[in-house]
Amino acid sequence: MAGKDYASMASAILECSGGKENIAEHTHCATRLRLHPKDKAKMDLKAIERIPGVLGVVDNGNQVQVIIGQSVEQLYAEFVKLAGDSKQTSAAPAGKKSIGQLASDFLLMMASIMVPVIPALTVAGFISVILTLLNLLGWVTADSSTYLILNSFAQAAFYFLPIMVAYTSAKKFDTEPIIAMLLAAGLLYPDFVAYIGEVAAAGETFGSYFGLPIYAMTYNGGVIQIVLSVWVMSKLDHWLSRAIPESARYFLKPLTLIVAMSVVVLTVTGPIGGYMTGAVSAGIAWLTANIPWLVVPALVLFSCTIGQLCAGFHLALVPIATESIQTVGYDMSITLWFFSFTVSAGFVALAISVFSKSNKCKQISWPAALSGLIGGISEPTVYGLAYRMVKPYYALTVTSVLAALICGITGLKSYGYGCHCLPGLLMFLGPEMDWSNFYLAVGITVFMGVCSFVTVKLFGFDDSIYEDEQEAQAAPESALLPGAGVDVQLPGTGSYVAQSSISDPTFAEGILGPCFGMKPAKDTVKAPVAGTVEMVADTKHAVAIRTDAGSAVIVHVGIDSVRLGGKGMNALVSVGQHVSVGDPLVKFDPIAFSKASIDDTVVVVLTEPAPAGAGDQDDSGIPMTPVFG
Repeated sequence: MAGKDYASMASAILECSGGKENIAEHTHCATRLRLHPKDKAKMDLKAIERIPGVLGVVDNGNQVQVIIGQSVEQLYAEFVKLAGDSKQTSAAPAGKKSIGQLASDFLLMMASIMVPVIPALTVAGFISVILTLLNLLGWVTADSSTYLILNSFAQAAFYFLPIMVAYTSAKKFDTEPIIAMLLAAGLLYPDFVAYIGEVAAAGETFGSYFGLPIYAMTYNGGVIQIVLSVWVMSKLDHWLSRAIPESARYFLKPLTLIVAMSVVVLTVTGPIGGYMTGAVSAGIAWLTANIPWLVVPALVLFSCTIGQLCAGFHLALVPIATESIQTVGYDMSITLWFFSFTVSAGFVALAISVFSKSNKCKQISWPAALSGLIGGISEPTVYGLAYRMVKPYYALTVTSVLAALICGITGLKSYGYGCHCLPGLLMFLGPEMDWSNFYLAVGITVFMGVCSFVTVKLFGFDDSIYEDEQEAQAAPESALLPGAGVDVQLPGTGSYVAQSSISDPTFAEGILGPCFGMKPAKDTVKAPVAGTVEMVADTKHAVAIRTDAGSAVIVHVGIDSVRLGGKGMNALVSVGQHVSVGDPLVKFDPIAFSKASIDDTVVVVLTEPAPAGAGDQDDSGIPMTPVFG
């Protein structure tokens, strides 16, 4: 490693990539230099592969990955000197993005902001279910203190949604979360709300702030306004961090942010966000009023086709549902889309469980059915069954689109968020006991069940793919990597995956060194060896450990998980820290991996073998023979 000429390597890679003018963006992960070329045709991938020190090249569509190994940081430092800062060059391709790409980027951004908030909205919906049940049973009345208090918690999730979104937006845009929350809270403070009410009651459109006109609008339940405002705040925050002397930064920066952003949000981003949300809501409202049968099936059909190219985009549209529930008391679009698709997915998985003769297929389909029908989560069916056997995907698409069509034609209403599972059916009843709407929802649910079984039977499926898959090999209690010189354990709780079975060819072919994988059963990745932490990736997805025997081992969490940019991952160790076997290294969020369709296999790879003679010895003093599953 020390003998490599990283400057020459960086120069050669850049030259074979078409020069720095052809590099739109560059970064690195634990083992790879990642390049986004402006014109990939100008890159000579074969020539890059022949450069001494380059272990391989992976063409990943818009990104080219140059595999270097653990010394990628040394190479990257030299590459930056030649190619410039990635933040300076990354702006170039933005202007070349198509409208579709820009829309996809925006939806994915909104999805990442909304994901952490979803549990609060779901809880609010189920509190409404509990209240409805208690009312039906006669245990509480709508004017009782118990009802009023529980209902306050349910409504608070929507009313104070801007504060929660301010926090997640601040995390996304790398700015001050508490200040962002304070900004949102100021917009919901009773005195401000009362002032806006007075302006509106006087028949005026604009109020006044520092002599500037401010649009008279309420912010409770709003999302887009806050996201835009926190994005602007992040830019101002980063500038102030450089402009304000460190001695005064502690108190002066937060004060400046609040005062300046209160002007920006009330005069610019608030009205813009309000108009945007209003325009989208008005568009859906117009379709609902004029072509009611089209809205929900169009959304479902889009999510089954083009929408798959931007996984998680549906979460970006949650604010439309929350806005509708907050203002008119029900939603007739987004929640019904979730209802039609997720419940259909659960029934499709149930049908596969009934018809399948494969025990391995049943082991996947039964939990997937429970996940969809009870938990309101469709991913196990989509990714574990529909995409793998293909034909169930057709059954899911037909069933969900037809169900959505019925929802649209009949004018079904959802009175709460979280109706996309069987326990959530009571959300169709609502606080006013809309029994006809509830019976309609039950009827559509029965239709989805029947249609799922019929379409799964008609289209059929080949569950032999599960039987043909290689049996997962049981890892020995103490697996040794060739040349490691020390015992290597599984990096946590999970099932052993042989090197050849790892989905990434770089690992499977041993380009970085001998390795093995583990399908994690829990969200904590642990140290497979004892030693000193030499590297923790900026994106927290990889940790390098130098053992006492001198070998270097990388623990890589997920396949291509660098795409998450550190989201959903938390490093539990730091460089220079000594770890023992079994010590926690990284905690990750399985849901974040699932939403981004990222394989969560944890890979342990030996990047540097131990010096000769460093192998473990038994009590007789004879070196033990290294074995690798």
